Amino acid sequence: MNLEKLSDIPAKQQGWVWKGVIPEGQVTLLTGEPGVGKSLFAMDAIARLTRGERGLSIRDQGEAGQVILFSGEDGIASVVRNRLEAANAALPLVNVVVNDTNASLEKPESKRKRIDDDHQMESLELYLTLLREAGESCRLIVIDPVKSLLAATNGRDDVRLRATMAKLTELADRTGVAILLIATPSKVEKGKRGDWTPTSPVLAEVARSVWTIVRDPNEPGRRILLPVKTNLCETPPGLGFTIQNQRIHWENEWVRQTAEQFVADTTETEKLKHVAAKSELSRVAEWVKNQLNGAPVYTSVLKAEAAGHDISEKTLNRALILLGCRKGKEKKTDGRWFWWLPDPLTGPVLSDSPARRPGTLELKSLAEF
Repeated sequence: MNLEKLSDIPAKQQGWVWKGVIPEGQVTLLTGEPGVGKSLFAMDAIARLTRGERGLSIRDQGEAGQVILFSGEDGIASVVRNRLEAANAALPLVNVVVNDTNASLEKPESKRKRIDDDHQMESLELYLTLLREAGESCRLIVIDPVKSLLAATNGRDDVRLRATMAKLTELADRTGVAILLIATPSKVEKGKRGDWTPTSPVLAEVARSVWTIVRDPNEPGRRILLPVKTNLCETPPGLGFTIQNQRIHWENEWVRQTAEQFVADTTETEKLKHVAAKSELSRVAEWVKNQLNGAPVYTSVLKAEAAGHDISEKTLNRALILLGCRKGKEKKTDGRWFWWLPDPLTGPVLSDSPARRPGTLELKSLAEF
């Protein structure tokens, strides 16, 4: 056991690739459902770093840095390059892992070597060393998605995954490079823990910064980047954005929410909507009872009157089903459809009585029907 006085260990200030989001010398995890924009966020972060930016604020400026990108699903030439160009990245500063037998990289290699192999780890660190000796520092490594480049990310081999994550953590600490992992929650974990859950709890435990991207349930097309875990700074606010032409467009205002609060608020909102829907359904059901009280009504008339009382057609149909109402049609060529409240002893017939209001029917016994 080697003991050393803490006072003899020089303090090291925490640097950032993206202030408050992606720390230097640490592992960061970004998770979210497929299609929410995780890879596009990585492209945006890469582009900003190659331009010497450390986030969205003009005050967060610094030196441009090299980036290493492991892309396990998207074609480099057909997808990755186009996205980085759209984000205005300095392409000469972006290094992508290529396969010797697939130089064009139009499609990812199906048997791509995993970086959790010891030889691949050594090669990666050697490349970082060569860059540093050449006066070029790599500031960020992106692994997207983590499941295609790291073995055992599905939780069935946590021991192996922990060993791999330990190697990545040590690599980040030794070299000062930031490592960004992109992951998607499994269906099982999503059901148990919410949308922000990473593919494996091990990834979230080891990462010092964990973020998620969620869809805004109230605004189609809008996404929100939210913090899940921030061990290295005070919890920063989230950010809203939209995606246009393969590029992220950030909003100007912060989102004062964490992922946990978002899940809680979304759940509560759904509960309130359910309660409100039940209340509205009860009101509409009572209205339908009054409309069909002893007299079937033509469907067109019922819908028109419902619209006049601000009742949607969907809620009207739900109320009719709830009450067990029946639908019938007049026995003639151009007969119209109508609704009635069923009675065990009666059925609907057309009314010829001028005393009845237009568009209504009356009930007679089944013997007369």
